[in-house]
This record gives sequence, C-alpha cells and structure tokens, in this order.
Amino acid sequence: MAHHAVDEETTDSAIRTLEISRRWGGEIDTDQRKRPYRSGQARLYHVLRMYDESTALHFSVIMGNLRLTEKLLDMGASLKTHCTPVLYEALGSEEFLDRIDYFQDTFEEPGFSVGDMLPLSLAFLQGNSDMCKLLVDRGADRQVMTVYSRGGSRAMSILHFAAADRTTDYRQWQCLFDGYRKYINERCPRGSRCTPLHVALINGCTQGMQIAVESGANKEATNGESRTPLAMGILKIPPKTINDPKRFEEHMVCLRKFVELGGSVNPEGDSLLALAMQVYAGRPSERPHMRQLIYFLLEHHADVHGTIREPYTNVVNELINGIFLDKDNTESQELLKELLSDLVDRGVNLKKPAPGLPSPLRRALSSPKAEPRWFFDFLCENGATIHDDEVDSAFLRWCKMPRLWSTNEYNAWWQHQGQEDEIFLKWCEHLYNAWWWKHVKQISPSAVSRAYEIASKNSQQLHDILTHLPLSAPLDNP
Repeated sequence: MAHHAVDEETTDSAIRTLEISRRWGGEIDTDQRKRPYRSGQARLYHVLRMYDESTALHFSVIMGNLRLTEKLLDMGASLKTHCTPVLYEALGSEEFLDRIDYFQDTFEEPGFSVGDMLPLSLAFLQGNSDMCKLLVDRGADRQVMTVYSRGGSRAMSILHFAAADRTTDYRQWQCLFDGYRKYINERCPRGSRCTPLHVALINGCTQGMQIAVESGANKEATNGESRTPLAMGILKIPPKTINDPKRFEEHMVCLRKFVELGGSVNPEGDSLLALAMQVYAGRPSERPHMRQLIYFLLEHHADVHGTIREPYTNVVNELINGIFLDKDNTESQELLKELLSDLVDRGVNLKKPAPGLPSPLRRALSSPKAEPRWFFDFLCENGATIHDDEVDSAFLRWCKMPRLWSTNEYNAWWQHQGQEDEIFLKWCEHLYNAWWWKHVKQISPSAVSRAYEIASKNSQQLHDILTHLPLSAPLDNP
C-alpha cells in the first residue's frame, strides 16, 4: 500500500486504506519476520522479505512521501523499527546507493558495512532534509544506523554521517544538528572514537565542520587516541585525498577555515607540528602533502619547540631522525635542510638545546665522520651547543675526526710569536671549535687522558694542539 503511494491520488487512497484497516484492528507496524517459507519459494523469498521485514513507514520514508509519513506517525507508527538492507537495496535511488558506498568508504575500517536502518537514516541517505526534519520533530532517535566491523555490530549517530556528507547545500542538515545539539560532542562507538567534528576534519568536509562548530562542537575535544579534531585532520587524511590534488586542496580549505573559526594549532598535549614532522621527515620526497601541512601550521604560529610525550621527542628531533634515515638521498636532504633553515628563522634556538633530549650537535657528532656534512656545518654556523653532560663525549668525538681540527689555519697559534693570544682567539672562535671551547673547563681529567691516547695513536698534530690547550691535567701523564 505505502509502496504504491507515489502521488496525491494514490496517497489519498493509501490513507483511506490505512484508516479502514485501523478501524478493523489492523496494525500500523506490521512486521511478519516469523512467517515460514516452504521450499521451492526461493525466487519469491527476496521480494517477500522486503515486505515482511519492513513497515509502511519504511516504505513511505524511502519513497519520500511526506504526507503519508506524517499520517502514519499520527496513527502511532514506530520510529524505532529497523528495516533490513533488502528494502533499500530494492527501492533506494541511485543516489541512495551511491551514498551508502560513499559512507562505507569514508568510515574506512576492516569489515565495515552498513546494515539495518531506522526511518531517519533512510531519509538521510535519500538526501531528503524535509523528511529528516519531520522525523526529528516527531522524536526520532539519533542512533539510527547499525554498522558492522571487527568489533561486531554498533549503532551509529546520524551526526557522524551528516558531518562527513559532502552536500553542496551548507544548511541541508541543519535540522539534524539542531535536533541533536546536545550530542554534538558524542564519540563514535567504533574505531578511534571520534566526535562528528573529528569526522568532518578527517574527510575535509568544510560544510560539516562549520555547522558542527556553529552547533557548539568542542573544537579541542579529544578522541580515543587523545587527538583533537585538527590533529586527526592532519594525521589521518585518507589516501584518496592525498593522491587527488583537487580533493587535497579542498581538505586544506577545510583546515584553514577551522583555524579561522578558532581551532588551535597548539592544543594541550602532543604538538601538532611535531606529529606532522614525525610523519613527514621519514620520507619527505614522497610526502609533499605533509610538507604543505607543516607550513600551514607554521604560518598559523605553531610552536616550533612543540613536543610529543610518548616517547618524548620534539619538532627538531624528529627532523633530525629524517636527516639520518636516508643520508644519501640528495632530494630528501635538500628538502629537510630547507625546512630546518626555516625553523631556525621562525625561532628554533640551537644555542639552547631542549632538556631531556640529546642536543642536535651531539646527535650530529654521533654519526660516522659527522655526516651528512651540511648538517654538522649548519649547526656550527648557527651557534649550536651541547648539554653540560655531553661535554666529555662530544670533545672526544671531536678528537676522533681530523677534519674538525686539521683544517683550521690557526692550528699552530703558539708558533706566531707576539701574536699568540690573537691567533689563539681566532682558533677558539672557529665554527668547529667554538661549540666545545665554551665548555673547556668542564672537560674531565679522564676525558683529557683519553684524548691524549687518541692523539698518540693517530696524530702528532692533534697531540701538539692538546698540549698547548689549557685543559685539566690528565689522570696519567701523556
């Protein structure tokens, strides 16, 4: 009956039939799921299931008949009865079925699929905002769609779907966000337990993001991974978005708009810039999109000294990890060199290494022959220094690398009679010496002894330099 109500005339007929049926004791929510089928009815089974496992309200909603839907609700039709996929697979429009595919792709998770639906989800997937408003006004529940994934079946809120909908009508789902405003920060029961705002930013859905914010969404709410919406919008961009320049630009528009609306690039907890650097630095030549995101954060004054708590690290430390990961990749090295230079220009102070982490200079010295050479030279040129507890080990690394002490034109300052002090000062200020010379009084006697051992085995020149330096007395005479 409801299935055939497609115009005013057939709707009138359907309503009359409903009224007569009610007078004779008919049920509005008839659901004959227990009807037995005999063998040999397989061909009819699919069609019969559609009718047996759906109510008149389901048919009315999916056919978009507002007048009949309202009448059914007036007569007490239940908004809490599910219909199976048989109905919407048979009667759903092409747009309806495309939207199911879109959302199954959007909520990427192994085994994720859409199952039974309530009337409101049918109206939403049909793109019928008027029908949605009617159902919301009549008390439809927000938990409207059963989804399946590895964790079993769960009911999902309509707001998570609406937040990811790429509708061109900014206000299309206003009725949903108004009707369920108090649930705007509700976490999804699946996956990383995101709020609707997280979902909007992950998918670069500007419309969903904006209406969620206007509906009172907490811009700094955290999900099950303790990530804010902006963090997820940066770290969890779908591969299909990364690989499509147009979609990636749409994603950036969404992120920019969100920051304009008050989203913080410096949230409590882990630094967004450090997290982005962690992803980017490992493969810079393969992840140009992440470089764009890093500069987006820098342009909006992300803290260049930001840290990650577990395991403890910071922006520069993650960039250095990338430098050492592929030292022979010229393209990657150039990209990271440029980025390091920009970070220094934006306030990274190499003269004050971060507590709790190895100094960048000590890390550079730890690599064989202090390579890549550009990195060590860059640090020295920008006044990098070391922690107090790194002095001995850094000084000994200096002794083991001839290029750091053998190429200095002021090496034999003691031979310049009458100019010894002047030449010695120039030697101390040389970029390969200045960083440890300022700590010279902290070099321990045991380190001095070890330095002489290194010199005696490898170089008379180094031995001469050491004997003319005001070092502590070694534990044993050289």
